Amino acid sequence: MAVHQVETLFAAYLEKADLSNKQKAVLSACLSLFSEQGFERTSTAAIAKRAGVSEGTVYKHFKSKTELLDASLEPLSHSVVPQLASEFIDEVHPERFAHLEDLLRFVIHDRLAFAINNRAMIRVFAQEVFVRSDLLQVGVNAIFGQFAVGFGRAIQHFQATHELIDWSSLRLLRTIAGGIIGYALPVVMMPDGTYPFDINQATDELVESLLKTLTP
Repeated sequence: MAVHQVETLFAAYLEKADLSNKQKAVLSACLSLFSEQGFERTSTAAIAKRAGVSEGTVYKHFKSKTELLDASLEPLSHSVVPQLASEFIDEVHPERFAHLEDLLRFVIHDRLAFAINNRAMIRVFAQEVFVRSDLLQVGVNAIFGQFAVGFGRAIQHFQATHELIDWSSLRLLRTIAGGIIGYALPVVMMPDGTYPFDINQATDELVESLLKTLTP
């Protein structure tokens, strides 16, 4: 599966959005700068410069930097995240995997690669969802809603072949997702290049651990 870039999907969303060209430029610049520098260290003057507009134009459409952040995160939580979840689930068909280990290896490696390639953008979203329960709930609902439809079939298949413990789909998803987040979070939240990480080793370790937990 191709590892999608969040910025690419965000740009595609803006292309279709009912916004002026200046609004689109401002939001694009906003998300890029927030991911590069962080929310607190990004000024409206820097956003205006990156967007190629005056600072007055920024304030004409957005009353504050917080409103800019909200306008940037809204399509991420309502459009980009659900699209990413849906595309991922399309790849998880039971017939693609001969054994549970094959499924786990694919899912873990794919999601770790996604986190690494999009860590700057995820960092922006993660910092906000910890203090914004509304954004957290939207993201969780979108992800688990999509997983329940697609990943659920793979779960049922390997439970039927007695390779997977007879837990509820939600409990299994939480266990698998928790393991992936545990490995990915330090890479995402630490400054780039400061946390040594071998994705293949991490995949092997997590597959081994989950098989011990999830095998009947």
